[in-house]
Amino acid sequence: MSRQVTEILRDRSKVTYNQSIRIQPQLVARGVLGHLSSVGLNRYDERHSQHLFDDRSDLLRQVRLHYWVYPYSGRTVLRDFGLGILGGKGSSAIYVLKAYPLAFAMVWNRDFQFEDWQPQSFDPFAGFEPDQEANLPLEFVGLPGQVWPEHVQGNTFALLHSDGAFVATEKGRG
Repeated sequence: MSRQVTEILRDRSKVTYNQSIRIQPQLVARGVLGHLSSVGLNRYDERHSQHLFDDRSDLLRQVRLHYWVYPYSGRTVLRDFGLGILGGKGSSAIYVLKAYPLAFAMVWNRDFQFEDWQPQSFDPFAGFEPDQEANLPLEFVGLPGQVWPEHVQGNTFALLHSDGAFVATEKGRG
């Protein structure tokens, strides 16, 4: 999956408003959850085990997995992270995984809407079988900045436990 997006980003003639890549959405969703489960407090969580070890679990019906092209260096993994919007407009626990060339936000309250931008989601693939393939649309225009969604603005507030974050940046060359 990452290799396909990297190939598109490396050839500017391939970068158009949108593209698609071929994936197995259920396996990708479980892979993202597996990576996210390795960071933070109580890293292995019994609530997640059914989704990690049972191909037939309904992970994509219980969470909304957002994704977007992430053309930045460094890696960010946030677990035990919460976002809310003042004025009673909703809140959710969110896990975030960002590493070139893709980013994911696993939102545990499916009704939650980000205040400023709505990334695409895996919702259309919720009923897919584990080995079923699909075209995943990618957008290359109107992407958020490198520190979205954890750098909040407007009426959005964030909650984060210090053990639930991992941020890696490139070492200086010298």
